[in-house]
Amino acid sequence: MKFNLAKQVSLALVTLGFATSSIAADISHSLRNNTEFNSAPENYFEIGLAAIAGKGSSFTRDDEDFSDFEVLVNGSYNWRGFFIDLYGESHTPLVFGYNAYDSKNWSFDVVLIPTGNGMGEELDDRFIGINERHVSVMLGGRATGYFAGNTLQLSMQHDITGNSSGTSASVLVGRNWQYRNWNFHGMLGLNYNDEKLVDYYLGVSEEEAARTDFTAFTGKSVLGFTAEAGVTYPINEDWVFRATTRYGSAIDNDSDSPLFLTDRDNAMSVSTSISYVF
Repeated sequence: MKFNLAKQVSLALVTLGFATSSIAADISHSLRNNTEFNSAPENYFEIGLAAIAGKGSSFTRDDEDFSDFEVLVNGSYNWRGFFIDLYGESHTPLVFGYNAYDSKNWSFDVVLIPTGNGMGEELDDRFIGINERHVSVMLGGRATGYFAGNTLQLSMQHDITGNSSGTSASVLVGRNWQYRNWNFHGMLGLNYNDEKLVDYYLGVSEEEAARTDFTAFTGKSVLGFTAEAGVTYPINEDWVFRATTRYGSAIDNDSDSPLFLTDRDNAMSVSTSISYVF
């Protein structure tokens, strides 16, 4: 789990898709580790150090550039179909789930995902007078298929907390290539967040505008595109090196929220990490 970095990256990508990175998490792990589809789930835990730099929107920075060093924690625990995934390199790194169906080429999971970091005056003094935005807990399903070396994942979730009552959906395809001990991977995705979800986090009501310096704003639904490419190299049995570049862009976006200090319709980052695997 990335701490300050999670805040920076998630704010940079908030208009591009709340759920895509979390959905990508288990695909990214399997591609990085060259895991065969339908293989037994892997229980593991690792901790490391990551460095990241990039450009993106932010609620707290008046510069679109960012860089940071962070502690990185990844892990997974599986028991009789139930699983917990902790993947620090994603926007929403914690996923609870149950594998309800498995076949030769398809599997289906029921997932519970906390998403959206929440927002209030503790984040920045600019938000004094703004109603606090709370974390949404998304319940839904994801179907994962494997075809000729490609991995396809379809997902949809709905907020069950009633905070936003919003819905998100995504389509993701990924593939990996092995060259000696270097494992390369690439992923492309589309993600959709409906108007309720976007407006809850980015909108400014008339009442909030009346007691702050923000102008009133109604968030609209967002369709976004994401891309990721990376390489993984096992230094030895215990240490793993990773490098990743990510890009996200809003295809259909009317999100010029006044809450942003720096507003872009795309975000990009480059990161490297070294982790110890237990």
